[in-house]
Amino acid sequence: MTRLHLPTTLALGTAFAFALLSPARAVAQPAMPGSSPTPVTSPQALPAPSASPAPSPTPRPSGFQFALDAHATFITQTTNGPGTQPPEGPGFAAGSPLSPLSPYDALSSNPMTPGNASESALYLSPAYYAKRFEFGAVLALGYVRGSTTNAIYWGEPLPPALDPHLGSQALPYRIVFPGHAGEDDGTAFVAGIESGRIATADGNLQMRAGWFDLAQTDRFVFTQPLLSQYPPALAATPPESLGGGPPSLDWWSAASGNYPLHGADLVGKQGLATLELSDAALPSLPGTGARMTMGSLVVDHGEGTRYSLQALHVTTGGALVPTTILFAQGTLLMTPQGNVPSTTIGGQRQTILGARAAFHVIPSVGGVVEYGHSTYDADNVVEPGTGKPGNYYHGGLAHPFGRAEISLDLYRNEPYYAQAILPYGIPENVWSVAWSWPGQWLKSNYQLIDNTVVNINRQGYRVKYALNGAPLEVRAQYAQFAEITPITLSNAQQMGFVDGFFLPQDDDAATLGQQKQYGLWLAWHPGFADLVFDYTEDTMRRPAAPGHSQDLVSYDTPQFSLYASRHLSPNVLASAGIGRYYMRGSFAQAYTNVDFGQRTLFAGLQLRESGGTATLLTWRHAFLGGFPSQPAGPPPDFTGTVFILEQRYKI
Repeated sequence: MTRLHLPTTLALGTAFAFALLSPARAVAQPAMPGSSPTPVTSPQALPAPSASPAPSPTPRPSGFQFALDAHATFITQTTNGPGTQPPEGPGFAAGSPLSPLSPYDALSSNPMTPGNASESALYLSPAYYAKRFEFGAVLALGYVRGSTTNAIYWGEPLPPALDPHLGSQALPYRIVFPGHAGEDDGTAFVAGIESGRIATADGNLQMRAGWFDLAQTDRFVFTQPLLSQYPPALAATPPESLGGGPPSLDWWSAASGNYPLHGADLVGKQGLATLELSDAALPSLPGTGARMTMGSLVVDHGEGTRYSLQALHVTTGGALVPTTILFAQGTLLMTPQGNVPSTTIGGQRQTILGARAAFHVIPSVGGVVEYGHSTYDADNVVEPGTGKPGNYYHGGLAHPFGRAEISLDLYRNEPYYAQAILPYGIPENVWSVAWSWPGQWLKSNYQLIDNTVVNINRQGYRVKYALNGAPLEVRAQYAQFAEITPITLSNAQQMGFVDGFFLPQDDDAATLGQQKQYGLWLAWHPGFADLVFDYTEDTMRRPAAPGHSQDLVSYDTPQFSLYASRHLSPNVLASAGIGRYYMRGSFAQAYTNVDFGQRTLFAGLQLRESGGTATLLTWRHAFLGGFPSQPAGPPPDFTGTVFILEQRYKI
């Protein structure tokens, strides 16, 4: 199922390539102000909890051990209304950058496709514990039958050898907008070794090969590609939610928010320092390739004091890839959604260096400083040699007092920083009409860094407040970001210049756009249930010079979910609520041409049973209506219902 690639940069670990044991899972460190939690995994298992008042460490296992994790998911979905057949659909399926507005679930960006699907996976993790070493492997089996769209967007992440997002062609998936069930059906089965590991008994040295998650990374230098799907959950939440995710039983582990990497990884620890060296393939379209080589050094003193250095180099090759950037060769299309580039690029080379320090400014105030520097080069560009280095800056302070904490963060993410254009393993069928927000990283692509904190070509600040602990919890934020450099036809043709959202302007009509973000998360725990109100809003503004109304951008995107969850027993959790998503304003026009909304009703149940099994049932019903995506075109109105049944088994 996998072919292991051990590069020269990891030659010292090739003797471990046969090694076994599943890739370690990321554990979030305490976050310093304004930073995303940095995943750091200890090579050793954490001590198991004990009923004793003075727990002692769990004895290290010896001999063979086995673990099994399996799930089976059934998805059924129905849709109805003119929005199920968007006018942009056929062209979008054929590769056009002009994207449809419907039929998509606006809260998750998932396509709503009629059909039935079943997907299942089994992960067997044998391990052998010797006196000085530990060996292990992860063996994976995966099976999909029915609607391929529903399986890969509404089910759990598939085993990598079966997952089209990662480039697997085992499943006959393609973008379609079917009118009825059965038009996108397919079947596939895979089985094989997913990954392996060998580690010293003290956990200070480990080598992994195959599919793995990083042990440590600073997300402004590199983050594993974000999931391009919405796994089953009990509640629908806004994309930029300040909460910790939908309600769930503790036993039910949520899917990682990132796709794994494929290659080899070496982690060594000495005292407070941890060094990780990685070489891996990244998701890429068939006929293309993308590869990353990275090293990171972390010195962690604990209690919020942490220092790190990280270096990343990424290259791409093979066939040219389609994109929507002006510095690549192609054309500029005049569309009802604005002037949209349709271009191709290849042979990219990106290097990013980063340094981070988290520390206590004074005992009651935590601080963080981050700096990144990147360089970029590529083939098939309009103006070779015009690229510039780009930088990333972040400084923040956080002050806790009692149950509360307030923080302030300043950001600057320049237009030439971390801009490599990297498509997933398939053209993604996600909601990406030009005025969609929060928008993805261009079209069907992922960015090397975490752009959910601050997008490229933006600078500004974010203020956060948090009040933790029952009976009332509060999280609130306000952020304001502005373009650093206007995206003009001349700027946008310079190699490597990227703006994460706005379309290009004429050189003599340049203006700067702004974005504001509002967020509020309230959780009340009165005893009979947990009540949650989850609200976010984005506002996008860019003025237009006289005579250039096509440059105007001005709209708001409020969205919220309100739900209640209750433990009917220690092993049964129920949840129900409503979600709303609105967007109204103007994009590339001087009048209101963006006006639509979606209401979503949802309910779900998680039940943990005896024998290591648990069941999830979830139901969502969405209503979307509003202005058509093209003048005088059909309305996007549609309704869609999705029902998911999933069962898990662990030993």
